[in-house]
Amino acid sequence: MNSLTLVTKNLSRRKGRAILNTFGLILAVAVIVSTMTISRAVQTHIGEEVEKYGPNVVVQPVAQTLSIPYGSVVVGQSTIPEMYVDAIFGIKNSKNVRVVSPKVYGQATVKNNTFLVVGIIPQKERMLRTWWNVEGALPADDADEMLVGSAVMKVLGLRVNDTLPLGGRAIKVTGSLDETGSADDYTVYIPLHTAQVVLGTGKVVNLIDVGALCNDCPVEEIARQITAAIPGVKAVPVKQAVETRMKAVGETTSFSLMLAAIVLVAGGAGVMNTMLGSVNERRKEIGVFMSLGADDRWLYGMFLVEAAIIGIVGGLIGAGLGLGASLVASPLLLGYAVKAVDVPLLVLPGAISLSLVACVVASLYPTWRAAQIDPVKALKTV
Repeated sequence: MNSLTLVTKNLSRRKGRAILNTFGLILAVAVIVSTMTISRAVQTHIGEEVEKYGPNVVVQPVAQTLSIPYGSVVVGQSTIPEMYVDAIFGIKNSKNVRVVSPKVYGQATVKNNTFLVVGIIPQKERMLRTWWNVEGALPADDADEMLVGSAVMKVLGLRVNDTLPLGGRAIKVTGSLDETGSADDYTVYIPLHTAQVVLGTGKVVNLIDVGALCNDCPVEEIARQITAAIPGVKAVPVKQAVETRMKAVGETTSFSLMLAAIVLVAGGAGVMNTMLGSVNERRKEIGVFMSLGADDRWLYGMFLVEAAIIGIVGGLIGAGLGLGASLVASPLLLGYAVKAVDVPLLVLPGAISLSLVACVVASLYPTWRAAQIDPVKALKTV
């Protein structure tokens, strides 16, 4: 009878105790797998959501005359030649660039009311500002049309399809913005090239907003490459919100893994207890084997194989439970489901390997105890 057969027979005799004492190990592996899977899903979801909330990189002239505040960006008379906009698509990380939206700014006065005029590429800007709720339609590119903020609509008494004289041209109102509580409410948006004519700026822009694909997107590197590609500009990454949310996810993940480590230690103690019990119960059996010529190497092999089987089986059960828990819990706790692509490739084999190593380490002391058994004393009790 070989050692593997002895191990399987021993485990089958004591399977109830083995399962009970490895519960901590199974729980630890389940926590590790579910935590890593859910945290990966959350990070992916954050990246997808961040793409919807405006630009990740703001490109502006290095030298500026402060004049018109627009949100958190202050623009002035300094400009960027429009021909440089396409250079952004030539940078090394252009595959991470989702949308590029150049803008030109100016002021207009109608009926003693002064408001901000922003020239945009309508569809590009709409891709950045997904929170916009537009009544009517966006202006068409290069058309004498405009999208008007809610405050301007109210003060000037405008309605969709009305016209407003700007720069000697009659600009038609194709749509209005619902109130946003931001500078958008006091702004008139018209197509970029129309705005350049109305404001008399020529083929220049004041600002370029860049939306990057932000699931692990290298926004700092993108900003550096844009600064190098376009002369006279400074590209600034906008990443505070992303970093804050990612930090929160990282802290939660670290806490969960710390908890899993504590449970793993407890699980290892359970395995050690199981192995010590096995040694005590099998003293006679071990004495017989040693009297027949079994050496320490054979004993170590037998007990380590038993520990390895417990570790692999416990790891598989724990990994299955953890994966199942993440699939079930994520829609309830997070509001969205974990996808197959969210499961990190190395987590499952890593967790099973960790379980295996923990069991083998936990079995070293019981195995050493087994090797110290005196076969003569053990056989006296037979």
